[in-house]
Order: sequence, then C-alpha cells, then structure tokens
Amino acid sequence: MEPIELFSAQICPFAHRCRLALMEKQLQFDLIEIDLHNKPSWYFKIHPDGAVPALRQGNFILRESLVINEFIEELVGSPALLPASVHQRAEARLWIDVAGTQFVPLFYRLLKAKDPSQKKSLVNAMHTLLGMFEDQLIKDQSGPFWFGPMLTLTDIAIYPWFERWPVLEHYCNLKIPAERAALLNWIEVMQARPTVREGSQSAKFYIAEYAEYVAS
Repeated sequence: MEPIELFSAQICPFAHRCRLALMEKQLQFDLIEIDLHNKPSWYFKIHPDGAVPALRQGNFILRESLVINEFIEELVGSPALLPASVHQRAEARLWIDVAGTQFVPLFYRLLKAKDPSQKKSLVNAMHTLLGMFEDQLIKDQSGPFWFGPMLTLTDIAIYPWFERWPVLEHYCNLKIPAERAALLNWIEVMQARPTVREGSQSAKFYIAEYAEYVAS
C-alpha cells in the first residue's frame, strides 16, 4: 500500500474525524499539521480552499471528511467501521447525515447567536437532537455505541463535536442534561479509547481557540 498523508489541524473537528478513522483502522499515516492562521502556499495545491482535512496517497488526493472516511473504510476490510447488515449500514449513513445536516450546523449557529430569543430556539433544537441521540443509544442494549458493541463511522462522525462541547458550555451555558445518561456514557466510553486519548485536547484549549470565532 502506498503511504498515506493526512493534512490536519488540531482545532478542526472535521480533520479529527479522519484521524480517528485512520487510527481505528490501524493504518499507518503521516500526519501533517496545517496552521489555519498561516496556511503554507504549497498547501493550496493540495486543497484549493486551504481547508482541512485532505488525504493524499501517491498522486491521489481526496477532500471532505466523510468521503475520506468512507475511502479509509474501504482500504482495508478489518477492523470494520460499518455494520455487517446492509440495513444497519444504511442507518449508520443516515445518522452521519443527521450529524452533517442538523447537529454540526446547529453547534455553530449556537456559538454565533446574539439575539436571546434566537438562542433560546436554538437551545431547544439542540435538546431535541440530544434526545434523538439518547433514544438511539438506548435502542440497543448490547453496547455503548450507536450500533451496540461496535464502534462505527457514525460514532466517529459525531464525537469530535462532543469533545468540543465545553465550548458550548462556556459561551452558551449549554450543558448536557444528566438524564441523558446513555449519551453521557457514550462520551465517556469514546474518551477512554486509545485512539481518542492520543489526540485529545483540553477544554481550555478549545475555549481559547473558539474565542475569535464566537466574537466575530
């Protein structure tokens, strides 16, 4: 197999997804950190927008975190990061879509919201989503992940924003309710995984890094 390079940035949750997928698949890769405040000129040949992540393998370059993770999943068969059942694979991709079209945009809209009534509406929407996540996690009692005992690309697609949840707590006073026990347990289980611990950052790091975004 040709060497893999992942162009990443510690602050970026989208790049975080790809680091986790590569490590969970036990694939060797070179991690190349991009300073998003001072992007090197050569990097625009890799990604015209200067965004991360990007993956390069030989002359092949791929962008967009979810597409990269599907590619990573297909590079080697084991360990699998999608369920064996065709129905559950479809459901896994559906939850990934919920993350991309609902959860992630809502996370950033909350950080940007200035009007109190708008913020209240967004908080209510987030609590509704957290309830949906809770229901999915308690649906299968065989394990703590989205699909029971098996960690999948769904868990990987969603988790990076929960590592950054202290940003919402700090700037929006939004905590995960204690009654979301399955969700809180899932977060703890994810935090305990060696792949997650290897690249994790502190709440203080994320709060400081998001300060400019919130203020802008």
